Amino acid sequence: MTAKFQAFMILGALVLLLIIFVLLKRGKMTVKYSLLWLGLSLALTVFAVCPYVVFVLRDILGVEMPVNLVFMLMFCFVLLVLLSLSIALCQLAEKSKRLTQANAILEKRVRELEEKLSPPD
Repeated sequence: MTAKFQAFMILGALVLLLIIFVLLKRGKMTVKYSLLWLGLSLALTVFAVCPYVVFVLRDILGVEMPVNLVFMLMFCFVLLVLLSLSIALCQLAEKSKRLTQANAILEKRVRELEEKLSPPD
């Protein structure tokens, strides 16, 4: 890995880390969802600062080329993000269903109270 490419990778990882912290500070992202992104930026920083780590992981996992290992790790990261977003979506759908049901019950109760309180014609 050339020094120029290594510097570019370190800069990219630090920019990603900065973006995550800015989003957290502004309230655009919760800590719960930022943990995956923080982990990614830290892993990218480690890979950029110590490229030897990729070669060691490659040997441990039995992957032929370091590039394949990086693609496999990125694929796993994307799957983790998709899984966490699917879980969040399911939770939101369930909350929406419960809120809709509670709203319908309240509307029915209000109608019944209005009918009781309104004078007969």
